[in-house]
Amino acid sequence: DNASFRQADIFAQRDSTQEDSREVAASEWDLNYIGLDGNIGCMVNGAGLAMATMDIISLNGGSPANFLDVGGSATTKQIKAAF
Repeated sequence: DNASFRQADIFAQRDSTQEDSREVAASEWDLNYIGLDGNIGCMVNGAGLAMATMDIISLNGGSPANFLDVGGSATTKQIKAAF
């Protein structure tokens, strides 16, 4: 998505009905979300912390249900939408 301003013709062909609705909703709030198959939800502040959190969950026998990076500059409204 970071290249959307350079690849406008390609991004104009996007069909969000073919995407995970949770990922589409998150992108509308400038949040990074990827749904996974686990059972423990993760909402973190930064991709590095997200990766470390998912590693810790996995190392302790759990399975992450998602990757949700709200970023360091998330607003109260973004956090509310993330929940």
